[in-house]
Amino acid sequence: MLRTRKLYVLLAITAMLALTLQACGGKNDNNAGSSSPAASTNSANTDAGASSGGGNVTLKVWGDLGNQAVLEEPFKKINAAFAAKYPNIKIEYDFAQNDQSLNVALQANELPDLFWVQGDKTSKMSEMVKNGFLLDLTSRNLDLSRYDDSQKTYCTIDGKIYCSLPSFFDTNVVYYNKDIYEKNGLTVPKNWDEFVQGLAKLKDAGVTPIALAGKSEWDRAWPVFALAPAFSNDALKAAQAGTGKLTDPSIAGMFQSFRDLAEKGYFGKDFLAQDMAGAQFAFTNGKAAAIIDGTWDNSTYVASGMNLGRFPIPNKDGKRIVQSSYSNFMTYAIASKSQHPEEALKYLELLSGQEAQQIMEDFTGLVPTIKDITPKDEGVKELGVFDEAGLNIYSVLTALSTTDSNAADTMMKDVIPKLMTLAITGEEAAAILDKAAVYPSK
Repeated sequence: MLRTRKLYVLLAITAMLALTLQACGGKNDNNAGSSSPAASTNSANTDAGASSGGGNVTLKVWGDLGNQAVLEEPFKKINAAFAAKYPNIKIEYDFAQNDQSLNVALQANELPDLFWVQGDKTSKMSEMVKNGFLLDLTSRNLDLSRYDDSQKTYCTIDGKIYCSLPSFFDTNVVYYNKDIYEKNGLTVPKNWDEFVQGLAKLKDAGVTPIALAGKSEWDRAWPVFALAPAFSNDALKAAQAGTGKLTDPSIAGMFQSFRDLAEKGYFGKDFLAQDMAGAQFAFTNGKAAAIIDGTWDNSTYVASGMNLGRFPIPNKDGKRIVQSSYSNFMTYAIASKSQHPEEALKYLELLSGQEAQQIMEDFTGLVPTIKDITPKDEGVKELGVFDEAGLNIYSVLTALSTTDSNAADTMMKDVIPKLMTLAITGEEAAAILDKAAVYPSK
Protein backbone atom coordinates (compact mmCIF):
# COMPACT_ATOMS: atom_id res chain seq x y z
CA MET A 1 0.00 0.00 0.00
CA LEU A 2 2.88 2.37 0.71
CA ARG A 3 4.26 1.95 -2.81
CA THR A 4 0.80 2.58 -4.24
CA ARG A 5 0.36 5.73 -2.18
CA LYS A 6 3.76 7.06 -3.27
CA LEU A 7 2.83 6.55 -6.91
CA TYR A 8 -0.48 8.34 -6.36
CA VAL A 9 1.24 11.29 -4.72
CA LEU A 10 3.70 11.68 -7.58
CA LEU A 11 0.94 11.48 -10.17
CA ALA A 12 -1.03 14.12 -8.30
CA ILE A 13 1.96 16.45 -8.17
CA THR A 14 2.58 15.94 -11.89
CA ALA A 15 -1.03 16.77 -12.68
CA MET A 16 -0.94 19.94 -10.61
CA LEU A 17 2.18 21.17 -12.42
CA ALA A 18 -0.08 22.15 -15.29
CA LEU A 19 -1.34 24.98 -13.08
CA THR A 20 2.03 26.73 -12.84
CA LEU A 21 3.26 30.11 -13.84
CA GLN A 22 3.38 33.37 -12.95
CA ALA A 23 0.76 34.85 -14.23
CA CYS A 24 2.02 36.95 -13.26
CA GLY A 25 5.42 37.35 -11.84
CA GLY A 26 7.27 36.35 -14.77
CA LYS A 27 7.46 34.13 -17.86
CA ASN A 28 7.31 30.39 -18.19
CA ASP A 29 10.19 28.77 -20.11
CA ASN A 30 9.70 25.35 -21.61
CA ASN A 31 13.35 24.72 -22.45
CA ALA A 32 15.27 22.22 -20.38
CA GLY A 33 16.99 23.68 -17.36
CA SER A 34 20.70 24.45 -17.68
CA SER A 35 23.42 25.71 -15.41
CA SER A 36 24.82 29.17 -16.08
CA PRO A 37 28.46 29.52 -14.95
CA ALA A 38 28.04 33.28 -14.80
CA ALA A 39 25.15 32.87 -12.42
CA SER A 40 26.93 30.59 -9.95
CA THR A 41 28.41 32.35 -6.96
CA ASN A 42 30.48 31.00 -4.10
CA SER A 43 29.37 32.06 -0.67
CA ALA A 44 29.29 30.83 2.91
CA ASN A 45 28.92 31.05 6.66
CA THR A 46 31.20 31.42 9.67
CA ASP A 47 28.52 30.42 12.15
CA ALA A 48 26.75 27.86 9.98
CA GLY A 49 27.41 24.84 12.06
CA ALA A 50 24.02 23.59 13.19
CA SER A 51 23.68 21.02 10.44
CA SER A 52 27.24 20.79 9.19
CA GLY A 53 29.40 20.74 12.27
CA GLY A 54 30.83 24.17 11.44
CA GLY A 55 32.60 23.07 8.25
CA ASN A 56 32.13 24.16 4.66
CA VAL A 57 28.64 23.62 3.25
CA THR A 58 27.35 23.74 -0.32
CA LEU A 59 23.77 24.80 -1.00
CA LYS A 60 22.18 24.09 -4.36
CA VAL A 61 19.78 26.85 -5.37
CA TRP A 62 17.60 26.86 -8.47
CA GLY A 63 16.75 30.15 -10.14
CA ASP A 64 13.96 31.01 -12.56
CA LEU A 65 15.15 29.92 -16.02
CA GLY A 66 12.34 31.75 -17.80
CA ASN A 67 13.45 35.08 -16.29
CA GLN A 68 17.20 34.55 -16.34
CA ALA A 69 17.82 37.62 -18.52
CA VAL A 70 16.19 39.85 -15.90
CA LEU A 71 17.42 38.10 -12.77
CA GLU A 72 21.01 37.08 -13.53
CA GLU A 73 22.67 40.38 -12.60
CA PRO A 74 20.75 41.09 -9.38
CA PHE A 75 21.31 37.55 -8.11
CA LYS A 76 25.04 37.83 -8.82
CA LYS A 77 25.13 40.79 -6.47
CA ILE A 78 22.78 39.23 -3.91
CA ASN A 79 24.88 36.06 -3.84
CA ALA A 80 28.05 38.12 -3.51
CA ALA A 81 26.53 39.86 -0.48
CA PHE A 82 25.74 36.45 1.00
CA ALA A 83 29.31 35.28 0.32
CA ALA A 84 30.72 38.26 2.19
CA LYS A 85 28.52 37.55 5.18
CA TYR A 86 28.84 33.74 5.28
CA PRO A 87 32.20 32.69 3.80
CA ASN A 88 31.81 29.00 4.69
CA ILE A 89 28.57 28.44 2.74
CA LYS A 90 29.08 27.89 -0.96
CA ILE A 91 26.08 28.78 -3.11
CA GLU A 92 25.67 26.86 -6.35
CA TYR A 93 23.06 29.09 -7.96
CA ASP A 94 21.86 27.78 -11.31
CA PHE A 95 19.07 29.05 -13.54
CA ALA A 96 17.80 25.50 -13.88
CA GLN A 97 14.14 25.65 -12.83
CA ASN A 98 11.14 25.51 -15.09
CA ASP A 99 8.03 23.35 -15.04
CA GLN A 100 9.79 20.35 -16.55
CA SER A 101 12.90 20.36 -14.37
CA LEU A 102 10.86 20.83 -11.19
CA ASN A 103 8.53 18.04 -12.28
CA VAL A 104 11.46 15.67 -12.70
CA ALA A 105 12.93 16.68 -9.33
CA LEU A 106 9.62 16.10 -7.55
CA GLN A 107 9.12 12.69 -9.12
CA ALA A 108 12.66 11.64 -8.22
CA ASN A 109 12.45 13.35 -4.80
CA GLU A 110 15.73 15.11 -5.63
CA LEU A 111 14.98 18.77 -5.07
CA PRO A 112 17.78 21.31 -4.62
CA ASP A 113 18.20 22.85 -1.17
CA LEU A 114 16.30 25.98 -2.22
CA PHE A 115 14.07 26.82 -5.18
CA TRP A 116 11.58 29.51 -6.10
CA VAL A 117 7.85 29.09 -5.51
CA GLN A 118 4.75 31.09 -6.34
CA GLY A 119 3.05 31.11 -2.96
CA ASP A 120 -0.73 31.22 -3.16
CA LYS A 121 -0.82 32.37 -6.81
CA THR A 122 -1.42 28.76 -7.83
CA SER A 123 -2.23 25.57 -5.94
CA LYS A 124 1.20 24.12 -6.64
CA MET A 125 2.94 25.14 -3.41
CA SER A 126 0.00 23.85 -1.41
CA GLU A 127 0.24 20.46 -3.13
CA MET A 128 3.97 20.27 -2.41
CA VAL A 129 3.31 21.08 1.24
CA LYS A 130 0.59 18.45 1.55
CA ASN A 131 2.93 15.84 0.17
CA GLY A 132 5.85 16.73 2.42
CA PHE A 133 8.26 18.37 -0.02
CA LEU A 134 8.73 21.74 1.75
CA LEU A 135 10.26 22.69 5.10
CA ASP A 136 7.95 24.39 7.60
CA LEU A 137 9.53 27.78 8.44
CA THR A 138 7.02 28.87 11.07
CA SER A 139 9.23 28.25 14.09
CA ARG A 140 12.48 29.25 12.38
CA ASN A 141 12.36 32.86 13.61
CA LEU A 142 12.26 34.60 10.24
CA ASP A 143 11.89 38.35 10.79
CA LEU A 144 8.40 39.15 9.47
CA SER A 145 8.12 42.58 11.11
CA ARG A 146 8.37 44.49 7.81
CA TYR A 147 5.50 42.58 6.18
CA ASP A 148 1.74 42.94 6.30
CA ASP A 149 -0.82 40.15 6.61
CA SER A 150 -1.45 39.77 2.88
CA GLN A 151 2.25 39.19 2.25
CA LYS A 152 2.31 36.59 5.00
CA THR A 153 -0.78 34.93 3.52
CA TYR A 154 1.09 34.49 0.21
CA CYS A 155 3.48 32.06 1.95
CA THR A 156 1.02 30.44 4.34
CA ILE A 157 -0.51 26.98 4.02
CA ASP A 158 -2.74 25.76 6.86
CA GLY A 159 -1.40 28.46 9.17
CA LYS A 160 2.28 27.73 8.52
CA ILE A 161 4.95 29.68 6.58
CA TYR A 162 6.76 27.87 3.77
CA CYS A 163 8.77 30.49 1.82
CA SER A 164 10.50 33.84 2.00
CA LEU A 165 7.90 36.61 1.86
CA PRO A 166 7.21 38.75 -1.23
CA SER A 167 8.31 42.38 -1.28
CA PHE A 168 7.26 43.45 -4.79
CA PHE A 169 3.99 43.80 -6.65
CA ASP A 170 3.32 42.32 -10.11
CA THR A 171 0.70 43.49 -12.56
CA ASN A 172 0.19 44.02 -16.29
CA VAL A 173 0.30 47.44 -17.91
CA VAL A 174 0.45 49.07 -21.32
CA TYR A 175 4.01 50.13 -22.09
CA TYR A 176 3.89 52.77 -24.80
CA ASN A 177 6.26 54.79 -26.95
CA LYS A 178 5.68 58.41 -25.93
CA ASP A 179 7.19 59.73 -29.16
CA ILE A 180 4.80 57.69 -31.34
CA TYR A 181 1.83 58.64 -29.20
CA GLU A 182 2.74 62.32 -29.33
CA LYS A 183 3.33 62.23 -33.09
CA ASN A 184 -0.19 60.84 -33.56
CA GLY A 185 -1.82 63.26 -31.14
CA LEU A 186 -2.50 60.66 -28.45
CA THR A 187 -2.30 60.91 -24.68
CA VAL A 188 -2.88 58.41 -21.89
CA PRO A 189 -6.51 57.30 -22.40
CA LYS A 190 -9.07 58.23 -19.76
CA ASN A 191 -11.41 55.28 -20.50
CA TRP A 192 -11.76 52.18 -22.68
CA ASP A 193 -13.45 53.95 -25.60
CA GLU A 194 -10.66 56.50 -25.75
CA PHE A 195 -8.10 53.69 -25.64
CA VAL A 196 -9.69 51.88 -28.58
CA GLN A 197 -10.08 55.11 -30.58
CA GLY A 198 -6.34 55.65 -30.14
CA LEU A 199 -5.59 52.17 -31.43
CA ALA A 200 -7.69 52.85 -34.53
CA LYS A 201 -5.84 56.10 -35.15
CA LEU A 202 -2.47 54.37 -34.90
CA LYS A 203 -3.53 51.64 -37.32
CA ASP A 204 -4.77 54.22 -39.82
CA ALA A 205 -1.36 55.88 -39.58
CA GLY A 206 0.35 52.62 -40.54
CA VAL A 207 1.65 51.85 -37.05
CA THR A 208 1.01 48.53 -35.29
CA PRO A 209 -0.96 49.65 -32.21
CA ILE A 210 0.01 46.74 -29.89
CA ALA A 211 2.81 44.21 -30.33
CA LEU A 212 1.57 40.76 -29.28
CA ALA A 213 3.43 37.45 -29.05
CA GLY A 214 0.64 35.29 -30.46
CA LYS A 215 2.95 32.28 -30.65
CA SER A 216 3.82 32.27 -26.93
CA GLU A 217 1.24 30.63 -24.69
CA TRP A 218 1.74 32.92 -21.69
CA ASP A 219 2.78 36.15 -23.38
CA ARG A 220 -0.26 36.22 -25.67
CA ALA A 221 -2.42 36.03 -22.54
CA TRP A 222 -1.20 39.26 -20.92
CA PRO A 223 -3.95 41.40 -22.53
CA VAL A 224 -6.57 39.07 -21.02
CA PHE A 225 -4.84 39.23 -17.63
CA ALA A 226 -5.02 43.04 -17.86
CA LEU A 227 -8.59 43.21 -19.16
CA ALA A 228 -10.11 40.72 -16.72
CA PRO A 229 -9.98 42.81 -13.51
CA ALA A 230 -10.68 46.03 -15.41
CA PHE A 231 -13.90 44.66 -16.94
CA SER A 232 -15.11 41.92 -14.61
CA ASN A 233 -13.51 42.04 -11.17
CA ASP A 234 -16.78 41.71 -9.24
CA ALA A 235 -17.97 38.83 -11.43
CA LEU A 236 -14.66 36.99 -10.95
CA LYS A 237 -15.00 37.43 -7.17
CA ALA A 238 -18.48 35.95 -7.29
CA ALA A 239 -17.41 33.03 -9.45
CA GLN A 240 -14.53 32.20 -7.13
CA ALA A 241 -16.84 32.32 -4.13
CA GLY A 242 -19.44 30.15 -5.85
CA THR A 243 -22.06 32.88 -5.78
CA GLY A 244 -21.74 33.61 -9.49
CA LYS A 245 -20.79 31.99 -12.78
CA LEU A 246 -18.08 32.53 -15.38
CA THR A 247 -20.88 33.10 -17.88
CA ASP A 248 -21.50 36.53 -16.32
CA PRO A 249 -22.00 39.13 -19.12
CA SER A 250 -19.03 41.18 -17.93
CA ILE A 251 -16.69 38.19 -18.29
CA ALA A 252 -18.09 37.35 -21.72
CA GLY A 253 -17.73 41.02 -22.68
CA MET A 254 -14.12 41.06 -21.52
CA PHE A 255 -13.26 38.09 -23.74
CA GLN A 256 -15.15 39.69 -26.63
CA SER A 257 -13.09 42.87 -26.24
CA PHE A 258 -9.90 40.84 -26.56
CA ARG A 259 -11.30 39.13 -29.67
CA ASP A 260 -12.22 42.52 -31.12
CA LEU A 261 -8.63 43.76 -30.76
CA ALA A 262 -7.48 40.82 -32.86
CA GLU A 263 -10.29 41.12 -35.41
CA LYS A 264 -9.68 44.82 -35.99
CA GLY A 265 -5.98 44.24 -36.63
CA TYR A 266 -4.71 46.10 -33.60
CA PHE A 267 -2.10 43.37 -32.91
CA GLY A 268 -0.62 43.69 -36.40
CA LYS A 269 -0.67 41.39 -39.40
CA ASP A 270 1.58 38.52 -38.37
CA PHE A 271 1.13 38.42 -34.59
CA LEU A 272 0.04 34.75 -34.56
CA ALA A 273 3.53 33.67 -35.66
CA GLN A 274 5.39 36.11 -33.42
CA ASP A 275 7.21 35.10 -30.23
CA MET A 276 7.88 37.40 -27.27
CA ALA A 277 11.37 38.35 -28.42
CA GLY A 278 9.90 39.45 -31.75
CA ALA A 279 7.09 41.39 -30.08
CA GLN A 280 9.48 43.16 -27.73
CA PHE A 281 11.81 44.02 -30.60
CA ALA A 282 8.92 45.42 -32.64
CA PHE A 283 8.03 47.68 -29.72
CA THR A 284 11.52 48.82 -28.75
CA ASN A 285 12.44 49.30 -32.42
CA GLY A 286 9.53 51.66 -33.02
CA LYS A 287 7.51 49.35 -35.26
CA ALA A 288 4.72 49.08 -32.69
CA ALA A 289 3.35 51.86 -30.50
CA ALA A 290 2.75 49.73 -27.40
CA ILE A 291 2.98 46.32 -25.78
CA ILE A 292 0.97 44.84 -22.90
CA ASP A 293 3.39 43.16 -20.51
CA GLY A 294 4.16 42.58 -16.86
CA THR A 295 5.91 44.93 -14.47
CA TRP A 296 8.63 42.26 -14.23
CA ASP A 297 9.82 43.30 -17.72
CA ASN A 298 10.03 47.01 -16.93
CA SER A 299 13.84 46.95 -16.92
CA THR A 300 13.89 45.42 -20.42
CA TYR A 301 12.05 48.40 -21.89
CA VAL A 302 13.97 50.96 -19.85
CA ALA A 303 17.24 49.48 -21.12
CA SER A 304 16.15 50.05 -24.73
CA GLY A 305 16.55 53.78 -24.24
CA MET A 306 13.16 54.60 -25.77
CA ASN A 307 10.94 57.40 -24.53
CA LEU A 308 8.87 55.05 -22.40
CA GLY A 309 5.50 55.54 -20.76
CA ARG A 310 3.19 53.23 -18.84
CA PHE A 311 -0.51 53.11 -18.01
CA PRO A 312 -3.05 50.51 -16.82
CA ILE A 313 -5.95 49.69 -19.12
CA PRO A 314 -8.99 51.73 -18.01
CA ASN A 315 -12.48 50.26 -18.11
CA LYS A 316 -15.51 51.88 -19.76
CA ASP A 317 -16.08 54.03 -16.68
CA GLY A 318 -12.46 55.14 -16.61
CA LYS A 319 -11.56 53.15 -13.52
CA ARG A 320 -8.13 51.53 -13.49
CA ILE A 321 -8.48 48.13 -11.80
CA VAL A 322 -5.29 46.13 -12.26
CA GLN A 323 -4.45 42.48 -11.76
CA SER A 324 -2.84 42.14 -8.35
CA SER A 325 -0.17 39.61 -7.66
CA TYR A 326 2.98 39.45 -5.60
CA SER A 327 6.25 38.93 -7.45
CA ASN A 328 7.87 35.52 -6.99
CA PHE A 329 11.33 36.79 -7.96
CA MET A 330 12.52 36.48 -4.34
CA THR A 331 10.12 33.95 -2.82
CA TYR A 332 12.10 30.78 -2.21
CA ALA A 333 11.32 27.59 -0.28
CA ILE A 334 13.61 25.05 1.40
CA ALA A 335 13.27 21.40 0.46
CA SER A 336 12.22 19.30 3.45
CA LYS A 337 15.03 16.82 2.71
CA SER A 338 17.76 19.47 2.54
CA GLN A 339 20.80 18.29 4.47
CA HIS A 340 21.59 21.88 5.47
CA PRO A 341 18.34 23.54 6.63
CA GLU A 342 20.02 26.03 8.99
CA GLU A 343 22.34 27.32 6.28
CA ALA A 344 19.48 27.42 3.78
CA LEU A 345 17.50 29.48 6.27
CA LYS A 346 20.27 32.07 6.33
CA TYR A 347 19.84 32.48 2.56
CA LEU A 348 16.11 33.06 3.06
CA GLU A 349 16.91 35.59 5.78
CA LEU A 350 19.01 37.53 3.29
CA LEU A 351 16.27 37.41 0.63
CA SER A 352 13.76 38.63 3.22
CA GLY A 353 15.88 41.62 4.18
CA GLN A 354 16.08 45.18 2.86
CA GLU A 355 19.64 44.84 1.49
CA ALA A 356 18.85 42.08 -1.02
CA GLN A 357 15.48 43.61 -1.88
CA GLN A 358 17.06 46.96 -2.68
CA ILE A 359 19.56 45.20 -4.94
CA MET A 360 16.66 43.59 -6.80
CA GLU A 361 14.88 46.94 -7.08
CA ASP A 362 17.96 48.75 -8.37
CA PHE A 363 18.37 46.23 -11.19
CA THR A 364 14.78 45.45 -12.15
CA GLY A 365 12.61 48.43 -11.23
CA LEU A 366 9.82 46.31 -9.73
CA VAL A 367 7.00 47.92 -7.73
CA PRO A 368 7.96 47.75 -4.02
CA THR A 369 5.35 46.87 -1.43
CA ILE A 370 7.56 47.72 1.56
CA LYS A 371 8.24 51.34 2.47
CA ASP A 372 11.98 51.03 3.11
CA ILE A 373 12.67 49.87 -0.47
CA THR A 374 13.46 52.95 -2.55
CA PRO A 375 11.92 52.91 -6.06
CA LYS A 376 14.54 52.81 -8.78
CA ASP A 377 13.18 55.83 -10.64
CA GLU A 378 10.06 57.81 -11.52
CA GLY A 379 9.04 55.11 -13.98
CA VAL A 380 8.58 52.65 -11.13
CA LYS A 381 6.27 55.12 -9.43
CA GLU A 382 4.30 55.30 -12.69
CA LEU A 383 3.80 51.51 -12.57
CA GLY A 384 2.09 51.90 -9.21
CA VAL A 385 -0.53 54.40 -10.39
CA PHE A 386 -3.94 52.71 -10.42
CA ASP A 387 -7.30 52.96 -8.67
CA GLU A 388 -7.76 49.44 -7.34
CA ALA A 389 -5.91 46.13 -7.12
CA GLY A 390 -8.17 43.44 -8.55
CA LEU A 391 -8.08 39.69 -9.05
CA ASN A 392 -5.74 37.59 -11.15
CA ILE A 393 -7.97 35.61 -13.54
CA TYR A 394 -5.51 32.74 -13.67
CA SER A 395 -5.60 32.41 -9.89
CA VAL A 396 -9.41 32.49 -9.95
CA LEU A 397 -9.54 29.74 -12.56
CA THR A 398 -6.94 27.74 -10.65
CA ALA A 399 -9.19 27.92 -7.59
CA LEU A 400 -12.02 26.56 -9.74
CA SER A 401 -9.89 23.70 -11.08
CA THR A 402 -9.27 20.11 -10.04
CA THR A 403 -6.91 17.43 -11.31
CA ASP A 404 -9.80 16.20 -13.46
CA SER A 405 -11.00 19.54 -14.82
CA ASN A 406 -8.48 22.33 -15.29
CA ALA A 407 -10.21 25.63 -16.06
CA ALA A 408 -6.96 27.63 -15.96
CA ASP A 409 -5.32 25.35 -18.50
CA THR A 410 -8.44 25.49 -20.67
CA MET A 411 -8.22 29.27 -20.86
CA MET A 412 -4.53 29.25 -21.77
CA LYS A 413 -4.50 26.40 -24.29
CA ASP A 414 -7.99 26.50 -25.78
CA VAL A 415 -9.94 29.70 -25.17
CA ILE A 416 -7.30 32.35 -25.87
CA PRO A 417 -6.02 30.76 -29.13
CA LYS A 418 -9.58 30.43 -30.39
CA LEU A 419 -10.37 34.05 -29.55
CA MET A 420 -7.25 35.27 -31.36
CA THR A 421 -8.16 33.29 -34.49
CA LEU A 422 -11.81 34.43 -34.26
CA ALA A 423 -12.99 30.84 -33.90
CA ILE A 424 -15.24 31.65 -30.92
CA THR A 425 -17.00 34.66 -29.47
CA GLY A 426 -16.55 36.08 -26.00
CA GLU A 427 -19.82 34.50 -24.93
CA GLU A 428 -18.67 31.10 -26.18
CA ALA A 429 -15.34 31.55 -24.39
CA ALA A 430 -17.12 32.18 -21.11
CA ALA A 431 -19.34 29.12 -21.66
CA ILE A 432 -16.31 26.89 -22.27
CA LEU A 433 -14.71 28.01 -19.01
CA ASP A 434 -17.98 27.65 -17.13
CA LYS A 435 -18.18 24.03 -18.26
CA ALA A 436 -14.57 23.39 -17.17
CA ALA A 437 -14.94 25.10 -13.78
CA VAL A 438 -15.70 23.29 -10.53
CA TYR A 439 -17.44 25.85 -8.31
CA PRO A 440 -17.25 25.61 -4.53
CA SER A 441 -20.29 24.01 -3.00
CA LYS A 442 -22.45 26.27 -0.88
